[in-house]
Amino acid sequence: MRTLFLAAGHNGLRLTSTDGTTWSAPQLGKDGETFRAAAAGNGRFVAIGSYGGGNIFATISDGKTWKQSTKDGQYSRYVRGLVFGNGSFLAIGGDPGAVGVGRPFVYASEDGETWNGPHDVSGKFIIRRVAFGNKLFVGVGDRGRRSVSANGKEWTDGAEVKAIDTLVDVAYGNGIFVGVGLHGLRMRTEDGKKWTDRLIGEEGEHLNAVVWAKNKFVAVGAGVTFVSTDGLKWEHFSTTDAPSTVVYGGGTFVGPRWKGKLMRSTDGIKWAETFVAEHHIEAVAFGELG
Repeated sequence: MRTLFLAAGHNGLRLTSTDGTTWSAPQLGKDGETFRAAAAGNGRFVAIGSYGGGNIFATISDGKTWKQSTKDGQYSRYVRGLVFGNGSFLAIGGDPGAVGVGRPFVYASEDGETWNGPHDVSGKFIIRRVAFGNKLFVGVGDRGRRSVSANGKEWTDGAEVKAIDTLVDVAYGNGIFVGVGLHGLRMRTEDGKKWTDRLIGEEGEHLNAVVWAKNKFVAVGAGVTFVSTDGLKWEHFSTTDAPSTVVYGGGTFVGPRWKGKLMRSTDGIKWAETFVAEHHIEAVAFGELG
């Protein structure tokens, strides 16, 4: 097996890299195909997104051939996030345009080719990002929604949730989950139900992504990076040119910026541009292929 970074985005764009610096020639799909999330597991990459009124699912295991399938999205129920955990891929989505009724759902697959679902999920608002750890899926979504599931299908929401505390991303490491959001918002949980240790930063320090990087949480946002080993005590660093989402692997951080730019960092603080694609990139992943 070999470890790779995957980047995917608009017009079916997909490309890979072994080090986050040198990237393969971009592969394109159809005009209008948009991959919004990607993940690695079971020796393969999976990318998910939408095309027209449906959802698209693409997977690769040999480094050469992508296999793609579709599911009807009724022009509203689109997949938004993807996570690998418990031996399978879990795609999450809903209808963000429906006021108060997001109709959240999940699809599940072991190989990225055959998908089981959609399975409706309880709750009014959709879940957008999910992390897996300690045999739990923990998700964050619209209007402050925070949920936990043991099987990916049955979800329990956290109590006393406020829309002002909407978390944008979540990561697992060192036995805890850490969520991040607008204005430097950071919170942590062990069980996905009770969230504590709420911290905020300066106005405008919007955190777009958080990852567990070997031995620490790294939260990356607009002009700022926060670093913590436990989600309690954080170091604050000013940054420039940070990406809109981040993946970590092999000592390297990788993420996209508008338009079509791929950024690389060794500390999550100083970023360098390594590639510019013709089309915008929305999703990145890291894992073993083959």
